[in-house]
Amino acid sequence: MRYNLEIGDILINKGDKKSFHINEISGVAFCGKNEGKTLLITAGVHGGEYVGIETCMRLIGELEPGKMYGNVVICPVLNKDGFLHGVKQICTVDGKNLNREFPGDKYGTFTQRIAYDVEKYLYPLADFIVDLHGGDMNEKLIPLIFFPYDAGEKMREYVGDIAGRMNVYFRVGSYADNGLYSYAAKKNIPAMLYERGGHGIWSESDVIDEKEDLYKLMEILGIIREGYDISVNKSQKEIIKAEYVGADSDGFWYPYFTVGDNVKKGELLGIVKTMDGVVVQMVRAKFDGIILYYTLSLGVRKNDTLMAYGREI
Repeated sequence: MRYNLEIGDILINKGDKKSFHINEISGVAFCGKNEGKTLLITAGVHGGEYVGIETCMRLIGELEPGKMYGNVVICPVLNKDGFLHGVKQICTVDGKNLNREFPGDKYGTFTQRIAYDVEKYLYPLADFIVDLHGGDMNEKLIPLIFFPYDAGEKMREYVGDIAGRMNVYFRVGSYADNGLYSYAAKKNIPAMLYERGGHGIWSESDVIDEKEDLYKLMEILGIIREGYDISVNKSQKEIIKAEYVGADSDGFWYPYFTVGDNVKKGELLGIVKTMDGVVVQMVRAKFDGIILYYTLSLGVRKNDTLMAYGREI
């Protein structure tokens, strides 16, 4: 628990709100008047995932530290280069995906240095991290949360329980370890990745729904005490097995299903063709499941994600 909040050499006193800048990282910190936990909210790891970015901007304008029990640190756009250039997934400076570069490197490339600074300056603040994503310019997805599935039973149960109270369709157990939230979980910091949006757009309804969930999260952590409904979302399903399909080669991608569709083992989910029309990849379901997200782009590169589907408990 902290009475004052320190970010690098920046001190935020109780009841104050202050902007901060550390190298390429910018954010706004709210130091609650009352003692409590610290929530770190990040967005814009992928610069074209706008719902989370706009949701952060709304929260920055709404939070009142004088009424808070603890702290909230918000970084709306971690990949400012990608955001300002309007590109999907990567930073244009070095072509790297920030969500694949943890742990970072103090002496590495531009993106690797951002990852290093997140770990050095932001991780130590957090009692809980939520990293906001939202498909991307080339993706369509159903609202869901990824939570750490192999960072220990205690972590899995704690974060899974919180995820189960959010207004999303699925919580997906993840085995990733090189992203912002997943590496934090490996460092024993409770964290989850929240997905809502896509297509390179944002809507008022998506922002409202996501903001509501973040207020619920603050209520669960005890940072606010406003009476938000934090009961278990009984309609939400848990995915314990997921398949992430990549492109075997460059080509033209033709998906046959959309998000939320149920598929059967062996069913043809989509194909990749060459420019002369030759089918070079046929994607078939390895098990019965449901489509979580898929790539909308007609053109795909080798190793690009084509789709993901999962199986419920």
